[in-house]
Amino acid sequence: MLLRISLILIYLLECVSVEEKESEFQQNGGVFVLNERNFMSFLQQHPTALVEFYAPWCGHCKALAPEYAKAAKKLKVPLAKVDATVETKLAETYNIEEFPTLKFWQNDKDPIVYDGGLESNEIIQWVLEKTDPTYKAPPLAVAKLTKEKFSGFITLHQLVLVKFYAPWCGHCRKLAPEYEKAARKLKSAGIMLAEVDSTVEKSLSAEFDITGYPTLYIFRNGKKFDYKGPRDTEGIVKHMLEQAEPALRKINSVKEAQHFMRKDDITVIGFFSDGKAELLESLSEAAEMVRNDFSIAVCLQVNTKKYFKIDSDQIVIFFPEIYWSKYESKQIVYQKACDGTVEDLVRFFQENSTPLVGQRTKKNVATRYTKLPLVVIYYNIDFSVEYREGTQYWRKKVLDIANEYRKHKYHFAISDESEFADELIAVGLGDSGLEHNVLVFGYDGKKYPMRPNEFDDELSENLQAFMKKLSSGKIKPFMKSAPLPKDNKGPVKTVVASNFAQVVFDETKDVLMEFYAPWCGLCKAFESKYKELAVKLKSESNLLLVKIDATANDIPKNYDVSGFPTIYFAPAGKKKEPIKYKGNRDLDDLINFMKKHASISFRSKIEL
Repeated sequence: MLLRISLILIYLLECVSVEEKESEFQQNGGVFVLNERNFMSFLQQHPTALVEFYAPWCGHCKALAPEYAKAAKKLKVPLAKVDATVETKLAETYNIEEFPTLKFWQNDKDPIVYDGGLESNEIIQWVLEKTDPTYKAPPLAVAKLTKEKFSGFITLHQLVLVKFYAPWCGHCRKLAPEYEKAARKLKSAGIMLAEVDSTVEKSLSAEFDITGYPTLYIFRNGKKFDYKGPRDTEGIVKHMLEQAEPALRKINSVKEAQHFMRKDDITVIGFFSDGKAELLESLSEAAEMVRNDFSIAVCLQVNTKKYFKIDSDQIVIFFPEIYWSKYESKQIVYQKACDGTVEDLVRFFQENSTPLVGQRTKKNVATRYTKLPLVVIYYNIDFSVEYREGTQYWRKKVLDIANEYRKHKYHFAISDESEFADELIAVGLGDSGLEHNVLVFGYDGKKYPMRPNEFDDELSENLQAFMKKLSSGKIKPFMKSAPLPKDNKGPVKTVVASNFAQVVFDETKDVLMEFYAPWCGLCKAFESKYKELAVKLKSESNLLLVKIDATANDIPKNYDVSGFPTIYFAPAGKKKEPIKYKGNRDLDDLINFMKKHASISFRSKIEL
């Protein structure tokens, strides 16, 4: 009898002990709440666990909270969280630098950083992959393409987004989970997402001139278009669903036309008597080509045509009221209504898309404001109802001068000084003290700032005086240049903007140039190869290999450097027509490229 009582007491004491241990850790929605006092005790009892370090004010942490709780209820592995703003010693011990950061402990090993998605199913999948040997992850929604599969895939699917990436690229790794989630969400809409490993598919990547990672292209019915959308899941989904919509909207009433017209940009409407017009077919194709840049619609409704005083089949560009002026028409009519081609329509849109003085923005700078010379006036621009009068007051001052210099082929625009703060800082106008700054982008690729020490009057007087000096060649261009290198004795010579012409335009040399960025992983990987190439070719006295930091130096206009590294070859006698290298970066291929285009080097045979 005593033995039985003793056994019962021991059992009860053990139960109490377990309850005390478990009560040591509070739970919130199934997630254990940890602090400095109970952290190590928790890991001793639960050697396999996922722990989130968060901050209460962090928006991403707030969004994660319900997903994390859902995952906790479905997983056998415990999930816990630590308020890193309170438990600062724990945060410091485990090198927590951003929120949320999740770390995974497994069987007394050092913790690893969680690198999965932030939805409950993604958390569950990640933990099961680490802990359950029988678990099979669902197949990836992103299609992996090779050179052999590529053409057939983009032909089979009407709308495809393709990502060219490198496995070692940090930006690619960051995009990967967002891209996969977007692929899952878009699959039901018939929109496919695919990827190409450029380190494996080198010839395919060279075919599409891939010079940086990740690079994304949209393929619509097999035709390539630049991807200009966001790079997060919801942004990709929204942008691609918009891409699936018809580029040419249909308008059926005056009210619809008025609603469709942009208040801040041009609107294009094609008015036709029926849907069989040949020009309508061209307009539909042209709309696809420029769908990211212009709002285009078609109207077959008679009353709407009458409202806009349209007599025959016409395509009309309408300017918004904020850009109306006494110097220009409020609308422009396409004059080739009988024989318009797709190419001609696109040219018409592009050549007539800017008013005499329109607003140049980050979004339209590459498509609308490429005509040079371009005079840009920077100030605080706000076309909202409250501030429109002040914005228009200064724009009208510019209009008078723009109209005067129109005959001299100058183009004018206004830009918001905050939006283009980086542009002003780059030419020394970041803290000029002027209410209005002026910068001219010249034919020669050089920039001509209106320097505050020379012009300190009001805008009209300043701009008028500046334009007179500029027209007579009395304004000096600004040149962004890194300092000349003190030690330049290596096999690859460093060139900066201030000595670029002296070195590269030397007609006694064929010059191979690498344009790089100091932070670029591809550039760092290529550096040793480039030095090796220079050493291998040191016997070629008429050949020079150079490099230039494209982030610290102005680059001449005829060099298109849109990714890193970019390689150009400037042979003697052809310095104004440099040749861009589009192959891979193998030494033999680079040598063959130079041999093909060289003017005065490679006179003797080189052993490859």
